[in-house]
Amino acid sequence: MLNKEYEVLLKKSVEVAPDWLVNDIQDILEKAGIIAGVSHVISQLHERYSFNLKHILSAIHFSDEWARVSRERLNFIDNNVEIVVALYYNIREKNKH
Repeated sequence: MLNKEYEVLLKKSVEVAPDWLVNDIQDILEKAGIIAGVSHVISQLHERYSFNLKHILSAIHFSDEWARVSRERLNFIDNNVEIVVALYYNIREKNKH
């Protein structure tokens, strides 16, 4: 794949990125401020969806929905790191103006 084709594909992927991902990245950047780097954002995304208290509370209520949602989101993040990075730069650029 040529570099130009990759850029077009990445741009289209960013345009159709899931709302939850865009909202999560915006939230992380708002909390961390301008100093947050892309590695911090990816780390925070993993922390949000890794095993935590939400999983336990969900299991107590006999629901596996949060476990399923968090697993799907972690898979998306892991398999689409370049989209996360592109979203990070797009959101930071928008917040500068």
